[in-house]
Amino acid sequence: MRKASLAGLIMFFMLLPWGTAWAGPAASSLVTLLPPEQAEAPVLTRGGFAVMLVTAAGIKSEARGADLPGDVPDASWYAPALQALWQEGMIHGYPQGSLRPEQGITNLEAVILTARVLGLPNEISSPATDLEPGDIPYGFNQYAYFQRQGLLPPGGPMDLLTPGAAAGWLAEVFSSEPRARDLMDKCRRALARQQGIATRGKASLKIHSRPGLPYTEEIDRLAITGEVVNEILLPGQMHQVTNLELEGPKNLYIEQFAIDGNLYRRVVEEGGQAGDWQQLNLAPDVSILMRQQQNLGLPANLYSYLRYHYLGPSRVNDQEVLGISFYTRLHTATPVTQLLPPTPLGEGIAAYLDPSEKLIRSFSYWGLIYLNPQTFLPVRSVINLVMAFAPAYRGQPAPLTAMELCYQVDSYTYQGIKINLPF
Repeated sequence: MRKASLAGLIMFFMLLPWGTAWAGPAASSLVTLLPPEQAEAPVLTRGGFAVMLVTAAGIKSEARGADLPGDVPDASWYAPALQALWQEGMIHGYPQGSLRPEQGITNLEAVILTARVLGLPNEISSPATDLEPGDIPYGFNQYAYFQRQGLLPPGGPMDLLTPGAAAGWLAEVFSSEPRARDLMDKCRRALARQQGIATRGKASLKIHSRPGLPYTEEIDRLAITGEVVNEILLPGQMHQVTNLELEGPKNLYIEQFAIDGNLYRRVVEEGGQAGDWQQLNLAPDVSILMRQQQNLGLPANLYSYLRYHYLGPSRVNDQEVLGISFYTRLHTATPVTQLLPPTPLGEGIAAYLDPSEKLIRSFSYWGLIYLNPQTFLPVRSVINLVMAFAPAYRGQPAPLTAMELCYQVDSYTYQGIKINLPF
């Protein structure tokens, strides 16, 4: 993929709506999925957890296939659930070629399986966390995601799950907390009253290659980090500055204005002269961008699909805030491709996300938002988009396993925004 496409992906996904979800289960209904002797056992088995997980996540179970490891009996009550997870590549088994379905499941194993179901493959980076890699024997990055979102099961990572604890935890993970949803509703209403929103923050993009292929080293070097300023002021003014650091390292500075229906842009590469301002033919509809910001980047038709978890009070920049985590998974790229702007922000984006190619297995969105408890306006936010790729593409091993895009807003401004052309 070319650098222009990577830069375009960052600029696009900074305004990309968050994803989709499904109705959450009740803990009591998950326990009833187990045979009576299993439901009353002191430890939940891996097979029992698989049954609960596919039900909570809405994954369709299929008949046992010939490729399932031999330690899963054909007629076992958990075989269809393990088959569903196996076919989707969400359960990998042990090196000896077994799944050990009768073995007790630890909190860490449960988190890793659930993370994969929610679109977090093994090949992801760790978010910012107070955990240390030595605290977790394996699966650190997935565990760190769940810790950051406030979604860890009770107990330590190597503690064994009980049936009741697993059911309660899965019901929480695959549901939304009413308190968190209410705060998000108040936040959206507060944002809808704003005529101007300015944000400053950081963006990054990282690509993970598929191990064992000859060009993995080159792919792993494809990374972008940068600082981003967005200012939007109704009825029709926008200013955006993106200062990107590409591999090499090299820098790319992009600045653009939209005023009175006209779009102006200049690009400065490292070591080069400042580019001339160019007036482009099509300007983005600033009112649409503003409405997206007023909806926290989420179109109304997708809002109900997110899950929310209340993180409680904390402090950001010496200010009292209320924290909310949000997350979900899309099983298809179609909703994303339908949201592409009229003028592509990067070469080849539409083709790259073409769902007909079946290249992308899933999109998942993981984020945090911290609200002012008096105004309910955002003070800080973090959005992570993880694109997980299918293992094969057009009959060949796919070179990518995952792509991560993070956009962190360190400050929001709602008053005194003024946008002037520099020429």
